[in-house]
Amino acid sequence: DGAPSRRSGASGRHPSGRARMMLPLRVAMVMPPVVTGDPGAAVARWPTVTRTLAAMRTAGEVDVQVFGRHRDRDAVWSCDNDTYSFSATDQLLAAAVASARPDVGHVHGLSAVRLLLRLHRALPATVPIVVQHHGEPVPGRRGRWAHRLVRRHLAGYLFTGAADGQAQPFIDAGMISPRARLFDVLESASLLHDGAEHEPRSLAGNPSILWVGRLIESKDPLCAIDAFHACAPRLPHAQLHLLATDRTLEPMVRARIAALGPAAAAVHVHDPVAHTDMASWYAAADVYLSTSRREGSNYSLIEALSCGCAPAVSDIPPHRAIVGSLAAPFGVGDAHAAAEAIVAASTLPRAAASAHSQQHLGWPAVARQLRDVYSTLAYARVVNIA
Repeated sequence: DGAPSRRSGASGRHPSGRARMMLPLRVAMVMPPVVTGDPGAAVARWPTVTRTLAAMRTAGEVDVQVFGRHRDRDAVWSCDNDTYSFSATDQLLAAAVASARPDVGHVHGLSAVRLLLRLHRALPATVPIVVQHHGEPVPGRRGRWAHRLVRRHLAGYLFTGAADGQAQPFIDAGMISPRARLFDVLESASLLHDGAEHEPRSLAGNPSILWVGRLIESKDPLCAIDAFHACAPRLPHAQLHLLATDRTLEPMVRARIAALGPAAAAVHVHDPVAHTDMASWYAAADVYLSTSRREGSNYSLIEALSCGCAPAVSDIPPHRAIVGSLAAPFGVGDAHAAAEAIVAASTLPRAAASAHSQQHLGWPAVARQLRDVYSTLAYARVVNIA
């Protein structure tokens, strides 16, 4: 398991290994979700893909073509020198990928097991297929069983936090072999527009602490409130801002805030804002707080760091991968440890967070990580067929 099996009778031939390694690598990037309507509008809803392709184009060495599913028809959409090919069925999609003669197949998401099998059958045995995790939870028994059938045909898996245990639940469930190749790749860099002007904003508090997310159990907003209360003696002028979307736990959140007594006035629950306005919130905040119990990545953390927010984040694999040595994470659900992290973050210069983001979390970093994965897999293919 964890490496593509060699199959006889596969169609298509590639140039010799030595010759191909001197050319730009050809990558087929596959988007399994079925889209409808205008293909251009569908592509516009894939900002992480379009930004990734732009970064790959700038970095060079890799040519990427994107393949997707359309409900009604085959279609081709070109934008900024990138090509997006849509097919009306999974079978046609697999055939289109094979006709592109890629060196590597890169499939987004762990859910499209049938499509993975079609790609495996359509592509030559020497073409590695790698699958990228995008926050999907471990599926039920049927989904786990399906993955056990397909996993031996896959060359590896991409996770944000692969080296920090993000893949372990899938290994424990038998979906991924313990011997599979795991690669650390950021799911996304900041989707905020670089250098764009935004309306100045001020957030009360010294420091001002910003928590962004849904008021649901997995985001643990109650821990955020308890952590704020625990750090108040050391940060008496701090204020906490909860920028919340889903309001499932709002009654419990409001009750926990009210229980703070006079300190409740320093905790604010804000209505959600458009993503285009988020840069002004991050720029106004001193500390970004995340109490999440699990994440696929954490786009808001990446964006907050790009704006210079100091992180105080829970100890989960993607947070460790994103924050690195910039800050020590706190135990999940541990409000007192979270309070210590907030106090430490309040002393971190904005320049340090920004520098960490520029070096490790920008789109060039995403492109570099993907290029390294593709090159590693393509090199393994060359060695195998030499």
